[in-house]
Amino acid sequence: MKRYPKTLPLFENNKTIVKHKKDVFFYKKEKRHIVPVLDPQLNKKAKAELRRMLKSHKTLGIPKRYLKNWNEVALYHPSGDLMKANAILLDPTEGAYSIDNKLNDLTGKQWTKFTKSWFTFDAIASDLKEEKEITKKANLSTEDHPATYSPTLMSEFISFFTKENQTVFDPFAGIGTTLVGCDRTNRKGIGIELNPKYVKIIKLRTKQKIIKGDSRNLNKIFRKHKIKSIDFSISSPPYWNILNRSTGSFEKNRKNKNLDIQYSDDKIKDIGNITDYNIFLERASDIYLQLYDYLKIGGYLVVIVKNIKKSGKQYTLAWDLAKSLSSKYSLKDERIWCQDKVGLSPFGYPFAWTSNIVHHYCLIFRKDS
Repeated sequence: MKRYPKTLPLFENNKTIVKHKKDVFFYKKEKRHIVPVLDPQLNKKAKAELRRMLKSHKTLGIPKRYLKNWNEVALYHPSGDLMKANAILLDPTEGAYSIDNKLNDLTGKQWTKFTKSWFTFDAIASDLKEEKEITKKANLSTEDHPATYSPTLMSEFISFFTKENQTVFDPFAGIGTTLVGCDRTNRKGIGIELNPKYVKIIKLRTKQKIIKGDSRNLNKIFRKHKIKSIDFSISSPPYWNILNRSTGSFEKNRKNKNLDIQYSDDKIKDIGNITDYNIFLERASDIYLQLYDYLKIGGYLVVIVKNIKKSGKQYTLAWDLAKSLSSKYSLKDERIWCQDKVGLSPFGYPFAWTSNIVHHYCLIFRKDS
């Protein structure tokens, strides 16, 4: 656990220039830097207010990291108005946490960073190493899944849209990436996965709740497992049946390694095997529309998807899905995930424009009522 100094330092350009000898319990912003308020009377009052906050910490929902380091916590108000101060901080470089934050456990600075409308993220070596090591003893491999995600990526979304101990649901659990993200962020994860091989992999990776089943029957599954409410859902559905076509060396290379080239062989339950685009869109949408009744009011749904090309035609899957789900959910926005370390091909050369699609849409919905 990261330890913080008992007396918080004054920072300038991220370098400590002063460290006060006596306790400081109140901070403000000055010239874009968080600095200590040195008035003894204000610090005395701030200390008393912090004591009151600690007594009411359950009602206020103060995150654990502050409670565990309460002796190092200070009160904060940007203008130095103690009567209006409703934020606390541990490390000035990380920003202050508002007591009014009912969505997550982030400081304002951390919150702001996440709201950037696009981000670049590629597979992390430590994630890949973890996946391989935990499954190789059972003669299984996370590489079996043809379209995996990073727990680090999921953790960032989970951390923004939930508080600790809240419930996160993934209707397309795959090899358990979302559930591992829940482990890392101290959330309660629930996932549904159709392929029994992937369920075995998930059980090796996490103790979170995994249900082998068909998400098309979401209502039935939730009733059976007595799941009445969830706080947040994040998932990536199949990108239609895009895996069921030859994509250059993709299919050949995976077959040579005896790896899966599609999510399953089930032509009925697996929506990734549906050949008709409109039927696929209807079935995928229905899963998320069923989920609406279980998502708490004010809760968010994130669907990671992208537009696709097939047989020379463009299918606006992300936009079509956004329109369909907007019949119930409120579409709040999108974050565009860009992959930088992806091999490019000379599509269309030298005759016509065709792009290499290296971005995904993280569609963000909210249940308003």
